[in-house]
Amino acid sequence: MSKSLLDLDGKHVFFISDRDRFFYLFGDALIAKLGLPAERIVPVVFKSGMEPIRSPRLNDVAYVNYEDVGIEGLSEAKSLTFMSLNEWNSPIAKRLIDARDEFLEKIYVFITDDEVDRWKINHAANGQLLEDSSLHISSDCISVLKRVRYFIAPKPYFHDKIRDVSNRRDIEFVDASIVFDVLPHEYSEMMRRVFCENFEYGVGNHRVLVGTKGYSWKDLFKFLKNPVFQKYAPNTDFFCFISPSRRLLVEVFGLYRKIVGRDFFNITYLAPMSPQMYNSMLASCTHLILQDRGGASTARLFAKWGRGRIAVRRNSPNHTFLEKCYGVNLYLFDHEKDIDVDFFNGSGFDPLVSAKNVCAEEQRSLSVLASLYS
Repeated sequence: MSKSLLDLDGKHVFFISDRDRFFYLFGDALIAKLGLPAERIVPVVFKSGMEPIRSPRLNDVAYVNYEDVGIEGLSEAKSLTFMSLNEWNSPIAKRLIDARDEFLEKIYVFITDDEVDRWKINHAANGQLLEDSSLHISSDCISVLKRVRYFIAPKPYFHDKIRDVSNRRDIEFVDASIVFDVLPHEYSEMMRRVFCENFEYGVGNHRVLVGTKGYSWKDLFKFLKNPVFQKYAPNTDFFCFISPSRRLLVEVFGLYRKIVGRDFFNITYLAPMSPQMYNSMLASCTHLILQDRGGASTARLFAKWGRGRIAVRRNSPNHTFLEKCYGVNLYLFDHEKDIDVDFFNGSGFDPLVSAKNVCAEEQRSLSVLASLYS
């Protein structure tokens, strides 16, 4: 497409890499939940320098290559959103800011915990942000972080963190949390109806997902050694992402228990799977033990569907994020051995309370995003 023929007047531009899997869900939510017309969304795809990933594309949305977009055209856009900020997309943001100060009024950076965690690690080690390729922090990334004004993220959780690492007090927030699920809205809603509409928490066997991604076999042992988990073993199915090379160790532990006359743990080992299969697996669970960091989007969906109880370590990043941003009623523990029967019997726990809170936060965030993407 010729640069002169590209009309971006009044449209919302999203800069995404050729390895992006994130924008598809965000764009789908803007269309399905916010009612933003598809023709007003323009994803601009830039090369990451790595092997591209084949990601689904939004229907009726025209994707364009970064090489086909000029400064003049971008100046006509209503907003320019960068999905995260890192060494791959920061040169684009810096180029725009260097070209015209007016771009600072249009650039928004969608923030997730991943990049902020990397910035905090770097800042804590050096007292300021320094280049570090292992953390995907470049000089352009640092430059943009010191100049860009607007961030899209839940303010209660991210505001102080970004102010600290950027050493700025003039940043502004579009105070919105995640508004999309693991699957596009239509399919996610369909799955919710299939699995959750007639679900009654506390009835039937327990199905416990231990971690939302790769999990340490040593940490899994800490849970399995807990007397409460051993007590409920006959009526509990455990699901865990354990590497094939470590599964034998878990099996030996289970065999030992069987030899000494104790109940055998029923563990299903998970491997990487499609989003559809992952959603189905998650929707079949009644309990989730969340790692300290990461997997918050999965936990949010689990709570939103009112599936069951979520356990997380006290004062961990996930504890703070899920409680502060979404109002999720969490089961908190300091050590794996401290988890007691309340995690399973759900005394005083109603998953629908958390579901109501998550849905309310989603609607609030959508109303905030509506002021930007209108």
